[in-house]
Amino acid sequence: MFTRNASLVVFLAATAHAGWAADAPPPPGWYSKSGLSFVMTSGNSGTSTLGAKAEVKRLWPRSTFALTGSVVRAEASEPTRRAIGAPTDFRVETGPSVLKAAKYDVNSTFDRRVTDRLAWQVGGAFDRDRFSGLKGRTLGLVGATYLFANRKEFTLKSGLAATVTHQSEVVDDPTTKDTFVGVRLSADAERKFGANSAYVGGLAVDESLEDTADVRVRFANALAVSMNRRLALQVGLLLLYDHQPSLVELPLFDGPGVATGLTVPARAAALDTTFTVSIVVSFAPRAATP
Repeated sequence: MFTRNASLVVFLAATAHAGWAADAPPPPGWYSKSGLSFVMTSGNSGTSTLGAKAEVKRLWPRSTFALTGSVVRAEASEPTRRAIGAPTDFRVETGPSVLKAAKYDVNSTFDRRVTDRLAWQVGGAFDRDRFSGLKGRTLGLVGATYLFANRKEFTLKSGLAATVTHQSEVVDDPTTKDTFVGVRLSADAERKFGANSAYVGGLAVDESLEDTADVRVRFANALAVSMNRRLALQVGLLLLYDHQPSLVELPLFDGPGVATGLTVPARAAALDTTFTVSIVVSFAPRAATP
């Protein structure tokens, strides 16, 4: 698995040959992007979905600090509508609102360039998704990054880091460790299409060195179309894959589909997919700041 992951980064590096020469770096200062999406229905069905993401970045001549966070929450009435009373005398009302999805994550990195392309990096991350069996996962990393391409219309950076992970599960799994060391391979790319469109993608592969079958993959994609200097419409697709998903408690039904009132432990789904459409607000310095 580690060999295949390394081969992927090498392939991405090979595709960056055309953009090897570097353009002038962006001006130092604070940069920020924030996006928000919200959908709500009522009447015959009651649902609400909230998605929010924020990124803050600080650039210095040879250093970069980045902090990102995102939230996805979805609620729905369950049942959608229900009748209360007798068969000939009842009232209709909406069922209580039930949480259907809740994902939270925060990531932070600090890069310090040793040369124009090579840098050392430290960082940390936190994830929480109780529906996938994860109360919380904290990861710390230290490693190096290399800038393969650095042009105005295309950038590509890859990284290799040692990691320490601690996780807390909704249902304790005695076959896995809560704290372990591992390795992360990453690749981040940005491609601009003309003056108003841009694609941003990030791939991170985490593998435990204590159990090499424990592999997690995070693949984030976003395509934005600018409406003006600060506003853009963005669609995003996030894929999260866990080769050894956590345990979750599922309600048990009998053969005819009648609830037994019992729960049983089962593996969560290995792949989670999140699709978002949002309005993004961006701020960036016009000129160099001290």
